[in-house]
Amino acid sequence: MSTYKEIRGLKVRDYTTNPDNPIEGQLWYNETDNVAKYQIPNVLASWSTTASLNAGRNALAGSGTSEAAMGNGGYPATATSTAQTINELFNGTSWTEAGDLNTARAIHVSVGVTNTANLAFGGYAGGPHIGNTEIWAGSSWSEQSDLNTVRSQFAGAGTSTAALAFGGEGGTANLAQTESWDGSSWTEVSDLNQGRYNVGGLGQTNTESLAYGGGVSGGSGRVNLTESWNGSAWTELNNLNTARTQLRGSGEYTNGLAFGGETSTVSVETKTESWNGTSWAETGDLNIGRYNLAGAGSNSTSGLAYGGYDGTQTGVSEEFSSAVQIGAWATSADMNNTNFGMGGDGAVTSAIASGGANTPPAKTSKCETFNGTSWTEQSAMNTRKYYGSNAGNSTAGLAFGGEPADPSRADSETFNGSSWTEAANLNTGRESITGSGTQTAGIAVGGAPNLAVTETFNGSSWTEVADLNTGRSNFATTGATNTAAISFGGNQGPKGQTESWNGSAWTEVNDMNTGRGSIAASGSYTSAIASAGPSSPKALTEIWNGTIWRKDSDLNTGRDGGRGAGTDNTEGIHFGGRNEPTIYANTEEFSSGAVSTKTISTD
Repeated sequence: MSTYKEIRGLKVRDYTTNPDNPIEGQLWYNETDNVAKYQIPNVLASWSTTASLNAGRNALAGSGTSEAAMGNGGYPATATSTAQTINELFNGTSWTEAGDLNTARAIHVSVGVTNTANLAFGGYAGGPHIGNTEIWAGSSWSEQSDLNTVRSQFAGAGTSTAALAFGGEGGTANLAQTESWDGSSWTEVSDLNQGRYNVGGLGQTNTESLAYGGGVSGGSGRVNLTESWNGSAWTELNNLNTARTQLRGSGEYTNGLAFGGETSTVSVETKTESWNGTSWAETGDLNIGRYNLAGAGSNSTSGLAYGGYDGTQTGVSEEFSSAVQIGAWATSADMNNTNFGMGGDGAVTSAIASGGANTPPAKTSKCETFNGTSWTEQSAMNTRKYYGSNAGNSTAGLAFGGEPADPSRADSETFNGSSWTEAANLNTGRESITGSGTQTAGIAVGGAPNLAVTETFNGSSWTEVADLNTGRSNFATTGATNTAAISFGGNQGPKGQTESWNGSAWTEVNDMNTGRGSIAASGSYTSAIASAGPSSPKALTEIWNGTIWRKDSDLNTGRDGGRGAGTDNTEGIHFGGRNEPTIYANTEEFSSGAVSTKTISTD
């Protein structure tokens, strides 16, 4: 029979081994490992960066779904700049410019449940407030009847044939007026209970809508009030958790999201809240806090946030998912040596680590291989070096570049499972280089000082090929061959930038959510893991699915300068690294399919 162990005053069920079927929220003590463990949820609500708008803008309007969205109007910079007529459509992958609005406007409203039938109305363009209404039929805009009350900084809901407009500012602040659109004209209906501007709204009809948050000039400032419209009257419901203005949302009257906004003149919000028809619950934050952004989406499980202001106008788009399976990092066998800045590559059952710097920090020629269970020290390299790179695995490895004295930073060596042999030199010697592939089909990319040089290895010689679009160092590359790879991160320039290699050219693809350098990578060009980084958060992990990056479970030990191995984004290892002044020998193993069990502190 299991007993109980007291940890910090809490009695925890004691198991000799892990329970057979742990349930979410379960806490137990594993007496074999002498650690406490916690069963975490296996889904993660999160935002992932997707394709940016062609024209970054502030105070634009949005509508549609996360796979068929629209963004129109807005300011190219600040509210003192010229309002725009530009209109862009999103197809789930990219934004395309379409027919412009007839009337330039910003801080207005757009509604519609697709990107082929939409309504744009109200707003501001530097003169009088706008009452103009336009309808989009899939190719062009046509002018319709004006609002009865001209306004900007308001909210709306519905479709091109059944819309609602409420709140805002129109020369008079704190508007409460509500108008209903029937496909041909606007009719004044019952007012909001509290007039306000910079309010959020969601809903897909003119008879079921939600108004939330906003500002009240001359009064209490930012509010968290939520009101529900039933087609005839507004009713106060449970408040937002965070009062804010200039936020946006998406979804249905009983099933939606609210995100972004600002809570003070110096605080730009990342907070996202999910609405279930009764109350708001906090969920995964935006990666980039902003206000006066646009939103699209059909429910609380998916959405799109794009554009807005985060200190400057932005075109960044983020996609929300509440049903992403997450993985977990578990402690594996330690390396024989503390090490950082080494080369590393391979699979979770056949990894290689070579060179690097150990304790005390000094260049090393040491080599270790991993068999899925333990690390074994092997014959040393011929040249001591760190911040070089590896390709291949524990029985057929390739090491190249790094930081010894010139000219040896062009040096390459091959490993046969037991010993190292000098190979052809790189054409361009460099440190802080990265690479991947195999012993006979390797690729070497970038390096200090912010080089874009790319070379491929055919088993006997290196050949210079097309450069990266952006030179960089202290970044990561992963891929199974020298004809298909991705490179991402770096300590300089656009730190989250990701580029894809097809054997002849590099193409810019979607950025990481958190740009950083000195990271570890594993996987392929369509399925990769990126972990750690040089500054907080040092434990951050992101997963690449061939199109976008998303956040996943953190490493148990944050560090930088470690390395990774693995063939896809479902499993991988992260080994070595440092968090000054500590240098690590530990290895962590990632699995997306295993039970998400987290070891927690018991001291």
